[in-house]
Amino acid sequence: MCRTLFCVKLVNMTLTPPDQNLHADEIFIAQMAILRRNFPFALLGSLLTAGLVVIALWSVLSQRELLLWLGVNVVVLALRVAVLRTYEPEDLPALRRWGRRMLWSTALAGIVWGLPYAYWLFQAPFEYQMFMIIGLLTLGTGAIYAYCIYMPLLLAFEVPYFLPPFLALGLDPDTLHHVLALAGMLYLLVTLAFALRMYRTQRDSLQMRFENRDLLARLAIEKEAAERSKESADRSNQAKSQFLAAASHDLRQPVHALSLYVGVLREQSLNAKSRQLVDHIERATAAMGRLFDGLLNISRLDAGVIRPRLRHCSLAALLDQLQLEYAPRAAAKSLLLRLHRADLPAVYSDPVLLDRILRNLVDNAIRHTQSGGVLIGCRRRGKFVQVEVWDTGVGIAAADQEKIFMEFHQVGNPERNQSKGLGLGLAIVRRTADLLGHRLFLRSRPGHGSVFKLSLPVHSVADGHAMTASVSKPELAPGSPSGQTIFVVEDDDDNLHGIRLLLETWGYQVIAAVSGDEIVQAAGTCRELPALILSDFRLRDHETGIAVIDRLHEEYADDSIPAILMTGDTDPQRLAEATARGWPLLHKPVNAAHLRQVITETLAARAVQGAASNASSRRVYGSN
Repeated sequence: MCRTLFCVKLVNMTLTPPDQNLHADEIFIAQMAILRRNFPFALLGSLLTAGLVVIALWSVLSQRELLLWLGVNVVVLALRVAVLRTYEPEDLPALRRWGRRMLWSTALAGIVWGLPYAYWLFQAPFEYQMFMIIGLLTLGTGAIYAYCIYMPLLLAFEVPYFLPPFLALGLDPDTLHHVLALAGMLYLLVTLAFALRMYRTQRDSLQMRFENRDLLARLAIEKEAAERSKESADRSNQAKSQFLAAASHDLRQPVHALSLYVGVLREQSLNAKSRQLVDHIERATAAMGRLFDGLLNISRLDAGVIRPRLRHCSLAALLDQLQLEYAPRAAAKSLLLRLHRADLPAVYSDPVLLDRILRNLVDNAIRHTQSGGVLIGCRRRGKFVQVEVWDTGVGIAAADQEKIFMEFHQVGNPERNQSKGLGLGLAIVRRTADLLGHRLFLRSRPGHGSVFKLSLPVHSVADGHAMTASVSKPELAPGSPSGQTIFVVEDDDDNLHGIRLLLETWGYQVIAAVSGDEIVQAAGTCRELPALILSDFRLRDHETGIAVIDRLHEEYADDSIPAILMTGDTDPQRLAEATARGWPLLHKPVNAAHLRQVITETLAARAVQGAASNASSRRVYGSN
């Protein structure tokens, strides 16, 4: 019953504001429980006091009357014990009936004490009268502590207990008795005032106890709900990441094959019209690659595989490069791209990641501005430089200003026009800025444009050396493959065919396979040590390129054979696993020129290592 009552009250509490009467039933139940615990001691005290009164007055009052009074006390006591045993805490209506029976039995006990006392006060000698009054006050005070938890019960005892003796004293013509009656009434009033304060204190304590319990229960419910929401959000994010990873991998495969075939075509002798067609195909492939790169960047940020390399870099060089690259795009839309900067100090950041942030902001501003222009401004603010990108676009409503930093959220693109992107640029900006520890601000009004502000820490260059922020690695000359053998592992037939054609066009010897078993078998027939292992990351039957490369290293007993991984995966866990091995990781679709550059760099690094190893060996042998 109590549990059911609590549940009902808790539900009501969540739907209605706090109320003093909210816990009235529960407070009553608690009061009766406390009264039940105190009652046996009150009964025992009453019985002992009655016995002492009989002994003390045995010689001065009628013994028959004393024995009769003691007998009546015992009967009333037995009645109260019987009432006490009917206590049923689980049944609220029965508990209320029990409380009423306690009231009547306690009032009867007060009458059994008060009326005989009023009668005996005038029969006993004066010194015994003082004893009776002291006994009266003692038992009455003790009742306060026993019954004050429930004020009606205390009044039911105290009023018939004190009132008859004091009224009898007041009606007696003796002045001393008048004084005693007045003192007794004052004592009764003070006693009741004290008892009322104790009652309120205990009731407030009970009220607070139940409110705290409800608060803890509500907090527990809210915590559980929050945990469920978090778990649901985590599951949703995980499901989203898994879906994006799978979709990205499957979609990247044909795009990657297309990019490889375009690279092969570029190596052919083509007429002007065919070469123009190849250019169009290459641009379309690059556009698809950029869309996939947005997904990839989000996944890499989620995976934590991007580690910022903070150093001192020239902000001026970055901004000048941005203006140079984006001014033609702005001009194509009849927009004016302006750069306003004074002499800028060096800033402390990762130049590559900072460049990515600024590019996304400028690209976003140009894309969403139809007339007017875009301004890139810089302000010095103490120990920080604030880079601002202003536009005269449509602006962003206050309700959407936080949403635009979420993946795939786009304002004003219900048709999902791909020329406006996937809605990943600003999500990448926010996460990259958080990764670098740079504060990002947005101020915008619909119809008045927007301004994005990025706060960068200043670094003063003491040595006066000029610093540059090189965003990309310099192009390396392809060099001569000189018949070097490259092992290729790719489970997609189109990709495998395309990369084989491309590598052979460049002059490499290619041994290709679709699985680890097949490439290991091929390695057994190849006497020449491969110059490079090029493998897809996700293969058939849950095999990974990492495992294949490790098998080949074991086959040749040479862990120094360079390797390159290619992947269309965006799963954060897989990206982290691939990045941890330290091999170059290319993300499909791979541009032919970029692939050639990475291969050349990897082979050149291996050659430098080999030369250093040979030199070391010569020094060792020479010393011997």
